[in-house]
Amino acid sequence: MVDKFAPVEVVAGLTAGAIPDWVVNSASPLVLKGLVREWPIVKAAMQSPEAAYNYLCQFYNGELLNTVIGDETNNGAIFYNQDFTGFAYERLRSSLTRVYRNINNLHASGSQRAYYIDSAPVDGCVPGFREHNDINLHPFQPRVSLWMGNRTIVAAHHDVPDNIACVVIGKRRFVLFPPEQLRNLYIGPLDFNPAGPAISLVDLHNPDFDKYPRYREALAHAQIAELEPGDAIYIPSMWWHHVEGLMPFNLMVNYWWTAFPDYVGSPQDAFTHALMNIRSLPADERQHWKNVFDYYIFDDSPDNTAHIPSEKLGVLGEMDEAKARQIRSQLSSRLKR
Repeated sequence: MVDKFAPVEVVAGLTAGAIPDWVVNSASPLVLKGLVREWPIVKAAMQSPEAAYNYLCQFYNGELLNTVIGDETNNGAIFYNQDFTGFAYERLRSSLTRVYRNINNLHASGSQRAYYIDSAPVDGCVPGFREHNDINLHPFQPRVSLWMGNRTIVAAHHDVPDNIACVVIGKRRFVLFPPEQLRNLYIGPLDFNPAGPAISLVDLHNPDFDKYPRYREALAHAQIAELEPGDAIYIPSMWWHHVEGLMPFNLMVNYWWTAFPDYVGSPQDAFTHALMNIRSLPADERQHWKNVFDYYIFDDSPDNTAHIPSEKLGVLGEMDEAKARQIRSQLSSRLKR
């Protein structure tokens, strides 16, 4: 099925030291072919996965890392258990060296059990790694993390931050869906899910179209990319992405950042608040609030407030840190009631 998906647009010739603005401003995903091919760890990976792992270990400080061990019957998928009462994996804290050893042991035994380090902060566990293995996203200050594991499958989910994922060891497959495919992806619970973001409940490789008929429409909009060591992919905010590790040993470094300043908070918080106090209103009141949100937020235009003296615009004016602090204080006070 995946061979029928449209390919993600490929851009070649970029270097990690200078990411153009048009990349991080793109509204669609981009494969950044060979972006990090000059990283020393990628050059080591060209020799062997073991050589790249040994290079990484030079920086490892011994910190225990969040680790996921999947159910033997799930063939690498990080998902719910069969009766949807929990999850088909366990979480623990483990060392980089122990995870690497166990991944090799699982491969030698023929096991399909997923085993991976889950989003470990690079600066916290391998300090100094980024001195020679980094990308320049100035003026953004990205959160950088690594994922190390075997053949794993993470169902379609989305993230609020923009994301550049760099493949260092092994191979990765990304299947992406535009944000507007939300209703066709059959997203599961928002607050009961395997890893934080809500995920699609449909098996991409074996979809049950009787149970999930609208999924056909989502597949019609799917884009696919398969990345090798040195390749990267830019995933814009809110794009759904299904991710697979394709080799017995895979390592990926992710960069997450947002275009909005930290002091305004995440749009996810506004959404969560709306679930609490708008979703349960009567239909006519919800429509009234939808009109208000459209007018002031989604269809915002200078004409909407042109009749107000500029010095009296208050929170309707350009947002700055002082206004954000004032709003946060008001919200905090009201939410404590």
